[in-house]
Amino acid sequence: MTGAGAAGGEGSAGARTGEVRSAAAARGPLALEAIGVGKDFRTGPGQVLHAVRDVSFSLYRGGVVALVGESGSGKSTAARLLAGQERLTTGLIRLNGEPVDLSARRAFRRYKSQVQLVFQDPFASLNPVHTVRYHLERPVRLQQGTRSRQPAGQEIVTLLEQVRLTPADQFIGKYPHELSGGQRQRVSFARALAARPSVLLADEPVSMLDVSIRLEMLSLLDDLRRRFQLAMLYITHDIASARYFADEVLVMYAGRIVERGPAEELTQRPAHPYTQLLVASAPDPDNLGGMLRGAGPPSHPGAGSGGQRLPQAGSAASAGCPFSPRCPLAEDRCRRENPAPQRVSAARSAACWRLDVAAPDVLAGQRGGEATAS
Repeated sequence: MTGAGAAGGEGSAGARTGEVRSAAAARGPLALEAIGVGKDFRTGPGQVLHAVRDVSFSLYRGGVVALVGESGSGKSTAARLLAGQERLTTGLIRLNGEPVDLSARRAFRRYKSQVQLVFQDPFASLNPVHTVRYHLERPVRLQQGTRSRQPAGQEIVTLLEQVRLTPADQFIGKYPHELSGGQRQRVSFARALAARPSVLLADEPVSMLDVSIRLEMLSLLDDLRRRFQLAMLYITHDIASARYFADEVLVMYAGRIVERGPAEELTQRPAHPYTQLLVASAPDPDNLGGMLRGAGPPSHPGAGSGGQRLPQAGSAASAGCPFSPRCPLAEDRCRRENPAPQRVSAARSAACWRLDVAAPDVLAGQRGGEATAS
């Protein structure tokens, strides 16, 4: 697995988002940048859903950035924007430092050869009337320019071996319904690799698989990342898996990034009240006995009361902090003004007006670090 808390060096200017340095920057060169990306959907006359709002981050070759949040937070929309499946409302995407214009077919095809998306549902992402050979042969021919059937067949065998579907000849002629969920997702990985991309966007790649094989699939993704030096965006609602798999974690709520930082540090000492809620809600292996006896997860000030639901992306009041309707620390300013990201450390930031109350220990550590550095 990747080193969750790998510290990034200064590197290029792309190593910073605002004043915060990405923890994935030390892994390799900059591959893909999202700069102020936003997406609005019209839901009716005069009604607009702000699904993604002013999202910025960078992906680096060999590094993993996790985008974490609950259902409806805008994670998958962000992935589709980066994959070119949705048109940007605002913002800019850069691939290898160059702005990307996906309106032209040729430019879009070049972009797709470098940026591939693995979907959440392996049951729906494969055509049930075609074999594994068809699903892999088509992208091999389109993306690699292979016209001969024999070289394409050799490449398909290699792809299946790379995703640990061996012996390959037992899978080439099978239809999706003849494969297990994990095997179908491996075929999806192989199809993405057929383009020989530099960036892999993995949208909840293990959430629909049996719990028993999720760790195995994450291990496979990590092996592919290292072997091909892929820049990877890992989208998940499970902050526990993000901690062990990613270099940097971005926490998304109602379409906005509310906290970011090195995975180990952020999950050990979350600063934003929403991140604290996510961490408190994650199963704790050391406390399973207490939970089985009915103790449950630790209480948390952001947990709300009366089973109140989290607002989905775009549903919170645009004038204030998107988490303010549920945050017990919210004051009038939180409801009036949306907080800008506040630098917590060289590689961390959080968008909250009440960090002095929500995370005094984190701020104290930052002040202590600055005093030591000076």
